Amino acid sequence: MKSFFASFFGTIAGLCFLVGAGIILLILVVAVLVVSEKPAAIQNRTVLVLDLSDPITDAPLRLDTSGLVDALTGGEEKRVTLRDTLRAISAASKDNRISGILITGNAFPVDYSSGYPALREVRNALVNFKTSKKPIYAYLVAPSTRTFYLASVADNLYLDPEDPMLVQGLSTGQLYYANAFQKYGIEVQVSRVGKYKSAVEPFILDKMSPESREQTEALLGDLWHDITTDIEQARHLDPGTLQKLLSQSGLIDGETARREKLVTGLKSLTDLMEELKTRYSADTANNTFRQISVQRYVAALDQNQGATTEKGPKIAIVYAEGVIVDGEGSTSNVGGDKLAREIRKFRLDPEIKAIVLRINSPGGSGAASEVIWRELAAARKAKPVVVSMGTLAASGGYYIATASNRIFAEPTTITGSIGVFGLFPNVQKLFTNIGITWDSVSTTPYSNLITPFREKTPDEMSVIQKYIDQFYQEFLQRVSAGRNIPVNEVNEIAQGRVWSGDEALKLRLVDQIGGLASAVAYAAELTHLGEQPRVIEYPAKRNLGEAIQKALSGTERPPVSKVDPVNRQLQFLEASLRKFADFNDPLGVYALLPFGIEWN
Repeated sequence: MKSFFASFFGTIAGLCFLVGAGIILLILVVAVLVVSEKPAAIQNRTVLVLDLSDPITDAPLRLDTSGLVDALTGGEEKRVTLRDTLRAISAASKDNRISGILITGNAFPVDYSSGYPALREVRNALVNFKTSKKPIYAYLVAPSTRTFYLASVADNLYLDPEDPMLVQGLSTGQLYYANAFQKYGIEVQVSRVGKYKSAVEPFILDKMSPESREQTEALLGDLWHDITTDIEQARHLDPGTLQKLLSQSGLIDGETARREKLVTGLKSLTDLMEELKTRYSADTANNTFRQISVQRYVAALDQNQGATTEKGPKIAIVYAEGVIVDGEGSTSNVGGDKLAREIRKFRLDPEIKAIVLRINSPGGSGAASEVIWRELAAARKAKPVVVSMGTLAASGGYYIATASNRIFAEPTTITGSIGVFGLFPNVQKLFTNIGITWDSVSTTPYSNLITPFREKTPDEMSVIQKYIDQFYQEFLQRVSAGRNIPVNEVNEIAQGRVWSGDEALKLRLVDQIGGLASAVAYAAELTHLGEQPRVIEYPAKRNLGEAIQKALSGTERPPVSKVDPVNRQLQFLEASLRKFADFNDPLGVYALLPFGIEWN
């Protein structure tokens, strides 16, 4: 028996040693692969390829993490930041080695990526690129509305002859849980302020309320008007042409698209590649034309230009992307304490001359939003604070924006939703059905006010409603002071209602139509830092050691990749359910956009 245990533990020790050695070897191999990779050498007559299937994100990529995964899988980075995309297009217009741009792939949003405001900013950059007299090509296969919206600026826009256009307009929907909760014995008590504050509806209804439908239809109408107007102007179509075509047919086939001048023509990928090889230069090794991706082009630019975080005055771009949660948060949301700490650091740093806050958030925890607002308000007293709104800057996302000197938004930005709600589920019936009961001892009448194990009394709900009313009044005061609008006028346009960026400008909720680049340029103008100021970003890129530690610990979300339509719907369902984890406000009070909403 003694020899058996000796042999057994010896085997276990040997296996542990082998596993540990394997992990160390893997890390070393990956480190060598990542560190040794050199930026691509750019030759003359090269075409810059903008692949829309690579999601365009706000926050900087964690390149070291991606390098780890890429080295293991042999793939390339499947994301690109908005700033990098804009930099690449701008640099390409002046780079004699770049002869043109090819747009390809299909844009599908993943989390908060590739939203219409970001696509509009990229689109405007492409319009500016055309002043260089270099051509823009686009090759589309069954393009989505987002894809066609951006690609419509191309000089030569080709559609694959075998596929229709999947430009079908805008729609939005959300899951409703009330019937499922009732079936399993989960009850939800809510308290809210604002007749349009519909974020609680999925928990208590089985369909949209009339108020929710009213505001959603108005919002979609505003967004669709902006999108179709831009497309029709780019394709030299009469106003209303696109709406008429889509109303007549659910799908636009290739021949109709060509005849109606939505596209330049129909062409296979093989034919287009041959045309580009002939017009520019052939890449004989890969049997294609000479090309470079946006990611590799930006890497080459960084190599030539050097780091932008060297000593000296600079602008800090801070990204608030995701639901605002209490505490530190994670890579998929905005931790109130963590973001406030970073803003404080930039406020106290004498080299940081201005802060640009890029918001792409539906809001979230009321307490966390207040923590961030206070730190931004303190920063504003020390240096300019400029806000750039992305796809979403609503509710708590708008709350924190009111602490800034100036707010930029795109016409298709979704903002407003000035309102508050409380959400309090209880599982008493569920537990009773399976034989579990709950009892407690308290020192005050409200000791277990937030417990999920029993229904709240009318007196307790009255206490909660009083707090929510106070928070709403505070919200109105924040907007009134920050936007210089009387409180009574703010209350009229608040009520939890969402607005497009265009409407928000009319209502004085934002100052100017423009994107992230416009916000940075404005901050640079205020601080006299010139047209190309030094910039530092948060969250920042990590070094390789930190990336490996995160990857091996399993705390880092993997980079997004191209997925098929079925998995895309599964991702939406998974993301909808995952958002339950973001409801962590200590008092259960939230300033949040309608829950689970997806804009197609």
